[in-house]
Amino acid sequence: MDTINSRFSIRKDRNNGMDFQYDAVVRNQKERKHMLGSDCECCHEYYEAVGPLPPSGQPLWRSPTKRKSHDSHHYLHTSDNDKENTDDVEEHKQLISRHRHHWHRPKTPPGYWDIGFPDTQEVLDINRRAAEMHKRKLVDVEVEAKNNNGRYAERLPRTP
Repeated sequence: MDTINSRFSIRKDRNNGMDFQYDAVVRNQKERKHMLGSDCECCHEYYEAVGPLPPSGQPLWRSPTKRKSHDSHHYLHTSDNDKENTDDVEEHKQLISRHRHHWHRPKTPPGYWDIGFPDTQEVLDINRRAAEMHKRKLVDVEVEAKNNNGRYAERLPRTP
């Protein structure tokens, strides 16, 4: 099985001259805007609840009508389709997130924080979820490697 590190390398020219994932503390606000926005558990719930940013130039609310309505409509200009659009939520996160990094934090392996020994069925489920996590990360790295501005580059095959 090929590993991500055996197939791809980090481009030094896109990582401050280093060939490994390196995160430095950046306190300059303008420089932080160019970093990747991420979220913690609390912020994740916020972004999911708020959804994407509304289009600019439109008010966030509607003025109430003079007649009383017994509808369950809210005054906000949102729709279910907008809330489900994860790309817009990611864009919102990138614009306002206070959690900024050059590299996203690695995800915790499934079952890592479970205390005790899992039974056979749980082990199979943990391994299945771990394989899915690995496949998703591999796809993300492959997409970034194909992008000329990405941080990864495909390694040249070794000749024996």
